[in-house]
Order: sequence, then structure tokens, then C-alpha cells
Amino acid sequence: MAFNFKNITGKHKFNGTFELNGIKYEYLLYLPILNSIERNEVIHFFGNRKHNGEICLDLTEEIMEDYIDNNEISAYIIINEVGSDETASGTLQIYDHCSGNKKQLLSNAFVWINDICRILGPSGVKTNVSPVGALLTFMEQLTIQNIKKKEIYLFVDTHDENNKTVLTEIYKKKYGFINNSIKDNNICFTNVNSEYIVMQKPELISNISIIDFSFLMKRIGGYRKKTNKQNKTKTKTKRWREI
Repeated sequence: MAFNFKNITGKHKFNGTFELNGIKYEYLLYLPILNSIERNEVIHFFGNRKHNGEICLDLTEEIMEDYIDNNEISAYIIINEVGSDETASGTLQIYDHCSGNKKQLLSNAFVWINDICRILGPSGVKTNVSPVGALLTFMEQLTIQNIKKKEIYLFVDTHDENNKTVLTEIYKKKYGFINNSIKDNNICFTNVNSEYIVMQKPELISNISIIDFSFLMKRIGGYRKKTNKQNKTKTKTKRWREI
């Protein structure tokens, strides 16, 4: 079972916009526990993503249902450039894959990027700048701002030697995943299957000028009474809506 991001809003689906390198993006963020409508939206979208005519990463609707039922995912994220129907999407999992401790502890857990896929919409038009960069930035900022973890991780499959080489170079040079478990045995090596390389992006820095995730820590709606203790005969009830 994965740990959850902090969320006291009472909501589990969020949408909004943010700007990165002069480009405006839209996002959809789903956090457990999903209601039936949100659950169906996540299953349908992530279970039907196609790249070059094939289901992305073999991630079907049935697998998505298992993810949700077993609480394996901490966040589901969809990003697109405003005005474009091309999307980059993926999931995050807060989990202790590495310590060897049978008891899951948040202090030992890291945030893992999973299920990344870039797909074209009905228009078939690809943007000039890949939305994957915006997706990763969104994931990094959620990680550092929400649970104060200063690094983020991902797995690279080693079955395809060419693919392994290409992906590790892309993630290193383009997206800042400069550490990996081949060059450094201290990078999450204990419980990791040898079929994968673990890559780490360290030293994440919070940047609320890109996107501010403090909205996850604000209750939506509700009332509070304030009492004037010095003069009970003039006690007033103050009401407001927190946003």
C-alpha cells in the first residue's frame, strides 16, 4: 500500500494551470480516495492511452482497477499545453522499495515516477515542446512542497540494451536524473530487481512561482465561531469560507 500525499481539502480531483518556460499548461490531478466518477475517469484515461497504435506500457483498464483497489498509487497526473490535445501523463507512488524494512515507514519511503506516456489527441498534432518536461516538473514540485522529500526516483527497464542507454541519457541530460544505481550502489539498491536501473534526481528545490501546492492544505468550505471572552454580552459569530 502506497502512502498518500497530504490533502485536507475534502476533494480528490483538482484542475488548474501553470506556466513553465513561457508555455502555459493545464493539469488534472487525482489523489486517493477516488469517488466512483473519478475512479472511472482514471481507469478509462490511463487504461486506454495509445502510442503508435499500442496500449502504453501494456497498462490496461484491468491493471488500473487493480492499482486503485490495492491502493498502489499516490497520485494520477495528466498534463497538456493549453490549446493542445496532446498529453503527458503518469503516476506517482510514495513507497519504501529500498530500506529492506518489512514495516513501511514514510521516513524510509521515496516518491517514484511511474507509467509516463506521451500521447497525441484526436487532432494528431504534436507540440513543439514535449509536455513530459512539464509533467516531471509538476511531479517534482508536488513532492518537495507537499511531503518535503528532496529527491525523486524512477525505474528504467534494462531488458532492451539500446532503450536502456537512450532513456538513461535522456533522463540525465534533459531532466536532471543524474544519479543511478549502476554507478552508485547506495542509490536504492537493497530491494530493487536487477532488471531495472534506479535513477534519482536529487536536491529538489521548491518553486511556488511555477505552481503552488498549498491549496492541498486548505479546507474548502466550513464555518468557525469566534468568541469575545472579554465581553460575553457582545459576542459575535464570525463566518468565512476558506479557499
